[in-house]
Amino acid sequence: MPAYRTYISGLDDCLKCFDKAPDNLLKVIRTALKEGGKEAAKEIRKAMPRRFKRLVSSKVVKGILSGDYTALVGAFNKIQSGTDEPSDWYKAYWKNYGTLKHRDKSHKFDYPIKPDHWAAAKRRRNNEGQPHENFYDGAIGPAQDAFLRKFRDSVKSQEDKLKER
Repeated sequence: MPAYRTYISGLDDCLKCFDKAPDNLLKVIRTALKEGGKEAAKEIRKAMPRRFKRLVSSKVVKGILSGDYTALVGAFNKIQSGTDEPSDWYKAYWKNYGTLKHRDKSHKFDYPIKPDHWAAAKRRRNNEGQPHENFYDGAIGPAQDAFLRKFRDSVKSQEDKLKER
C-alpha cells in the first residue's frame, strides 16, 4: 500500500508564531507599562508643587531574580553634585510629610522622631518645623486609575500588531 504524504499549508507559519509569542507578548507588556507609567506621572505632576514637578518620572525595570517587568512611577532623586544643600527630593519629602512637631501623624514613618531629639531641636531657630501638606498622597489615586486606563488602551491598540507578527 502506498504511503500518502499530507502537507498542511500554514503550519510552519503557525509554529513560527508560537515560537515568537513569548517575546512578542513581552514587547507588548513593556510598551503598555511604559505608556501607563508616563500617564500616571502626568497625573502626579498635576498635584505636585511647581518646584518639584521635574522630580516626577517613570521607568520600566526588569526584576533581577524574577525577570518580571515593573513600572516605577514617582518622585525620583535627581542628584545635585557639588552642593552642600539638600537635594530637591528631600525638600519635597519634608514639604509633603512635614518636619519636627508638624510631621504627619497619620503616616507611619520607619524612623519616628525620638524623644532625645527634642533637646537638640530646642537649639534650632525654628523648633516647630515645617507643616505637612500631603500633596503626594492625594495624587496616587488618580494616578493609579490613569495608569490602568492607559495600560488597557495600549494593550488593545497593540493586539492587531501582535497578530501580524
